[in-house]
Amino acid sequence: MSQVAARQLTMCASSRETTSRRSGVAAPRAATLAAAAFLLAALVAVGLALSGSWGEWPAIQAAAGHGWRIRPLYLATALVCAATALLCSGAVWGALFRAGGGEMDRREAVAAWIGSNLGRYLPGKVWQVAGLVGYVRSRGGPGAAALSALLVSQASLLSVAAAASLATLGAAAFAGMGPWAAVLGVLGVAAAFAPPVLRAAVRLGARLLREPAGSAAISASYGLRTSGRTAAASLLVWCLHGLGFWFLIKGLVAEIPVGPSEAAGVYAAAYLAGYLALIAPGGIVVREGAIVTLLGLVASVPPGPAAALALAARIWSTCAEVAAFGAAAAVAGLAARRPGGCPGAVVDR
Repeated sequence: MSQVAARQLTMCASSRETTSRRSGVAAPRAATLAAAAFLLAALVAVGLALSGSWGEWPAIQAAAGHGWRIRPLYLATALVCAATALLCSGAVWGALFRAGGGEMDRREAVAAWIGSNLGRYLPGKVWQVAGLVGYVRSRGGPGAAALSALLVSQASLLSVAAAASLATLGAAAFAGMGPWAAVLGVLGVAAAFAPPVLRAAVRLGARLLREPAGSAAISASYGLRTSGRTAAASLLVWCLHGLGFWFLIKGLVAEIPVGPSEAAGVYAAAYLAGYLALIAPGGIVVREGAIVTLLGLVASVPPGPAAALALAARIWSTCAEVAAFGAAAAVAGLAARRPGGCPGAVVDR
């Protein structure tokens, strides 16, 4: 038996032991029901968001004027780019989770992150965190490690989004939000990325979760090397998102003069504005408003066509999230059914 197979079997046995020791037979069933309820609520919220977008489409399309044409290959490429970016984001969280003291199969980690990410469409900004941490704990893993990995990955994504926006758009990157909101948002992301703040947040999370102090300690591997890799992966994520947004524009309106770099900057800045809007589930309305403003500044796009593109971007990104989750869950499920596969292989070290 190879060392990899032996380690996997040991992880499976430890996972079953830990789950059985902590909560007996009923706990996995309750965890499954809770995860199903969370996903159902998130998907309902996604459906409501999409139905609202589709309902507004005819009026906005009429305001967009002429020059619209559907190019299926471009639109399909845009969807693939966005879905791939989400899969990469999930892989980043999984790598950080393992570096911070947890163990989880890479495919399951991606599916868990994308599934919890759908919780952003529920009112309030805590459901993504609650869903992901709850899932990890239900599998017997350290919730504090899941929380720290989520904080690091989100801080990196938002920091790189701000940097990419400034690099491609200059000061216009923050035209979609007020100056104080932009300054406070950037400072908040930078503070969250600072190791002392991160350690304090994880210690607080460990106390709230009633976990041992040892599981709250951030691994020594959370150093410059890990930060550099995370930042590089975050840059790849935004390149994919930006390329997807550019393909979306080209798939609908061929004559708008927006290049790939400007498209990446517009989408990253709009995402950042939506994320910092605490009262907007999934950044709905705020992100679209930022896209309209930035397209007007960058490419002199009139409000009608810009609003239609913003709405199309919302439909595109939401469909990509659902598609990425379906693909990740299917791959994780197939891996778990293989001989020697272990569903939910999350254990404490």
